[in-house]
Amino acid sequence: MANLEVKTRMSPLHLTIVTTSLMVGISGRVTEPVLEASGHGAWLAVLTGAALFYGAAWLMVKLGELFPDESFAEYLPRLFGRWPGGALVWLFVLAFFMETAIVLQGASREITFFMFDRTPFEVVEASMLLVCVYCCLQDWGTIMRVIQFVFFTAVPLWLFLIVISLVGFRFINFLPVWPENAAGVVTGALYSWNFFQGYEGVLLLLPLVHKGNIRPARAMAWAFLLTAGIFLLRITLEIGVLTLDGARNAPFPLLTVVRTVEIPGTFLERLDTYFLIFWIQGIFASVALALYFMAQSLAKLYRYEDHRPLVLALVPPLFLLGDATHHIRVFEGLRTALGWTGVAFSLVVMPTVYGWAWWRRRRGRDAGQGKGM
Repeated sequence: MANLEVKTRMSPLHLTIVTTSLMVGISGRVTEPVLEASGHGAWLAVLTGAALFYGAAWLMVKLGELFPDESFAEYLPRLFGRWPGGALVWLFVLAFFMETAIVLQGASREITFFMFDRTPFEVVEASMLLVCVYCCLQDWGTIMRVIQFVFFTAVPLWLFLIVISLVGFRFINFLPVWPENAAGVVTGALYSWNFFQGYEGVLLLLPLVHKGNIRPARAMAWAFLLTAGIFLLRITLEIGVLTLDGARNAPFPLLTVVRTVEIPGTFLERLDTYFLIFWIQGIFASVALALYFMAQSLAKLYRYEDHRPLVLALVPPLFLLGDATHHIRVFEGLRTALGWTGVAFSLVVMPTVYGWAWWRRRRGRDAGQGKGM
């Protein structure tokens, strides 16, 4: 019989669930840069981005397999030295920190606009953050079970309401299917990192994954397939229902799409309200996981036994940054900085780290089994 009390290990299926939960729990304005860059080729940008960033995730898995009993926060300082290795860990934390601030800002804005129009968005943001912090203060086994509960209850209903919105889809709005600007598709693929951000957590989680019939690389592939399918559906709906210009200019495009569907006389008359209820739970899962990854990475780096004090230390600056992004220029600047930070970490830093680790292993200078230099 399986040991249900195991709290420090996870299966490859759990890795798929955690990674998917991180990637789908994002704010509503995330598609705007991809639509601006790729136009009607946004669907192709999503697919290209999924392949590109899965390659980065696959490389992270291979890097972790060189150090099977350690997280990246433990072996990077040994590979590059205390300060350079620590800086790379902080770069990882910075990407999650900025993304979490953007998600908190975007989610609180949408909730306030559609549900609590007389409530200051700071109150909503603080309430969401406090609930996520409470979850993150638990041990990993408890956090993982909460994420599974959300994944198997709220996420399917959230997707069901998105699929219902296909009734308003007009294929003529989606034309032309094939883009005229190939460079725009490439740019949009890079911007699509915001769709898939969160897969970097495999660097921290891989030592916890026990070996089963499904290898971690395949588990990550399933996470990317699920997420790419969700965002492909989302891009298709936004263009097909609102037209390309409408999707670009709508402040909350996905909720606007869902709101166009009305079934008078039934409890489904206002789908956007139900959509928000289930979507908030996805945001909760994503933010809680991001907080845990940030705190646990710093705990591993500085050899703390308990991640909880670091969670509490992250809360005030996170709330302040989320509140500061109320200004549109700050929001746009932070989103641009986040995108390039994430792309640089995945496509430049990680290949360099893997190449250096592989070369050291080839030269026999590091056994890669958690031993010192």
